[in-house]
Amino acid sequence: MRNRIRAILFLMCACILGIFIFQGYWLYQAYRVKVQDFSRDANISLWAAADRPGVFAMRDSLIAPPGARPRVMVFTSTVDRLRPDSLGHIRISRTVNARTMGRSSGSSQGKIRVALDSLNSFFHRMPEPVDEPAYIRSVDSAFRAELHKRSIYTPYQIGITGPDGAPKEAGGLRTVPVPVNPMADRYLQARFSSPMPQILKGMLGSLAGSAALLLLTTGCFVFMLRTILRQKRLSEVKNDFINNMTHELKTPIATVSAAVEAMQHFNALSDPHKTETYLRISRQELQRLSDLVEKVLHIAAEEKEDFALHYEPTDVNDMIADIVANHRLHASKELDFRYNLLSTPLVQADKTHLSNAINNLVDNAVKYSGDPAIIAIDTARRDNRLHITVRDNGRGIPPHYHDSIFEKFFRVPTGNLHNVKGFGLGLSYVKKVVEMHGGSVSVKSVPDKGSEFILEIPLKPTA
Repeated sequence: MRNRIRAILFLMCACILGIFIFQGYWLYQAYRVKVQDFSRDANISLWAAADRPGVFAMRDSLIAPPGARPRVMVFTSTVDRLRPDSLGHIRISRTVNARTMGRSSGSSQGKIRVALDSLNSFFHRMPEPVDEPAYIRSVDSAFRAELHKRSIYTPYQIGITGPDGAPKEAGGLRTVPVPVNPMADRYLQARFSSPMPQILKGMLGSLAGSAALLLLTTGCFVFMLRTILRQKRLSEVKNDFINNMTHELKTPIATVSAAVEAMQHFNALSDPHKTETYLRISRQELQRLSDLVEKVLHIAAEEKEDFALHYEPTDVNDMIADIVANHRLHASKELDFRYNLLSTPLVQADKTHLSNAINNLVDNAVKYSGDPAIIAIDTARRDNRLHITVRDNGRGIPPHYHDSIFEKFFRVPTGNLHNVKGFGLGLSYVKKVVEMHGGSVSVKSVPDKGSEFILEIPLKPTA
């Protein structure tokens, strides 16, 4: 069984780890796609801003020499048509490759050479931009509008750079340079700070869903593991209960059988004193057997949940006095009971079940106390509730068992020492009865300093 649980635990941990890795990889890939989309939208926005009519005309005025506007319009339109879909920048060389020119032949080669020489001399006469700040402000306004159309609100900087672009900050992102005056190596470029906050904000739904799925999966695995361990522990205590019950049932049966055999075969009937002794022993053992059967019936009733409380006026003083007298009569050790009486003892409760619950607490106090056993029973009415406290001078209960002792079949481990018989049923029955009354039961205990059980129930029945 232990090896199976270890195997299940290993497989569960491996499964959870695999789910975490898969989800992490999926989120990372989704983040990379979002970064690529952000970069694409930023580049498209910059090109769209540079192509707006007012901005395009301003760029025309920056690069056109005096008296040559028609020729420049043709040139800028040509550059715009040559712009690739991949948003890569175009650089137009100021010189002509002779080897390329050599591939043409005849008059066509001469015409092309003349045209290129003329175009080259024209660009060499082209002045540098004279009003770049105004152009940048115009582009910036259009660029911001284009970004907002694409739901991009990340801070950025825009300016004129060289062909290699502005330096890239760590975690930042920059657009592809857009030609402004290629012959002067002047390009327009935007540089963004880290787009991570906006991307993560856009992925908030995916992140929350993944986190919820991981938490739910982990919680299910933990709950399943706890259930398995709990079932294992219940199986162990159940086996221990069966062993104890078998021993407890065999003991009175064997004692009664021995007494009957003595009266039958050893002339005990001719001795009235021996006869009385054997009959008394048989009666006590049969009563003990009856009590065991009664406890088992209580368990069966609790499992079926078919027993109901019958409220009636109950005298707490009389009930406790009867319990104390009964224990004094049957005790096998010296008892020192200390208890107080209520000035108003009547409460509405189920007399039978409440009496059984208090009797179980007193019985445990007697069994687990020293010799003499000092038992204190305090009763009080506070805040419309009946408080009953049972204290003993026993060996106490370790703190980590305080919650477990109210579970069915549980007994505090004592190693190989089994000097106190029981089945771990009494306190679970006490808790059940008290909670059905609308109350609660708790324990305060320190090892080797005794235990204190506090029982509280409403003075009036709860709905």
